[in-house]
Amino acid sequence: MRRMRVVAVALLAVSAMGMQTAQAASNWAGTADYTQAPGSSGDEDVVGPFDTYDAGSGVVLLKSTGTTGSGSSLVSSFNGFYQSFITNHELAGTIAAAPNLNSTYELTAVASFAESVTAAGAISVTGGSFAIYLDTSPNRNFNTDTGFTDGDAILTGNIIGGTGVANSGFSFGATDITIAITSFNAAVYQPPTITSGGGIFTLRMNDPLDASFLNPITSVMGNSVASGDLKYAADGYIALAVPEAKTYAMMLAGLALVGFMARRNAHLSV
Repeated sequence: MRRMRVVAVALLAVSAMGMQTAQAASNWAGTADYTQAPGSSGDEDVVGPFDTYDAGSGVVLLKSTGTTGSGSSLVSSFNGFYQSFITNHELAGTIAAAPNLNSTYELTAVASFAESVTAAGAISVTGGSFAIYLDTSPNRNFNTDTGFTDGDAILTGNIIGGTGVANSGFSFGATDITIAITSFNAAVYQPPTITSGGGIFTLRMNDPLDASFLNPITSVMGNSVASGDLKYAADGYIALAVPEAKTYAMMLAGLALVGFMARRNAHLSV
């Protein structure tokens, strides 16, 4: 996971997309008392201080919603869906202890987004949402597409727009997406000052080692995998922040390249 993160950060640094927005934010560093969540059994953890959620291997599904134009004017549109689970809490890269995580409780992360991709590889994100759920009965199952949203949503936000560029010369792309936090559980998070989230999600493109994980997955967030859809394993992290702006940047590395490849594949199949 950490190696994938370093690669993605390097690509973002080279492209310089969204760096000014990210630098304007100050990291939130605090404590999460999961025993205060609704339905708590009292055997969850009090974790902190931390500022970052580290997600394990998840899945991204990209579904085409159509194309307009042709040739250099071709624009392809997609709906994307992501779900995963939290493996660690970190503070400045150091893991914060959470001994009961994924034992007596679990934290799951889900996101959906819409984007369009031009023939030149320019990305426009038009909206979406994300959330982190706490479930006191761990039951996530990628193969049955269950257990990711049946807990309590302790942190939610709206993706309200974004832009990016696909680079076919790399195995990753990057999209700078603007989001706004809509709610979080103030009984869980202290201090209750979270106003944004930023993260980098990296897609592992056609890694044969992921085949045994991906092949049994037939739907993501209730969306069936159909012929022509793209399905990839993904790693990621979400850093909590308290920026001064009213809207905030969330880096989702990989979405741009996936859109570019889907557009190119669709064009070649015509």
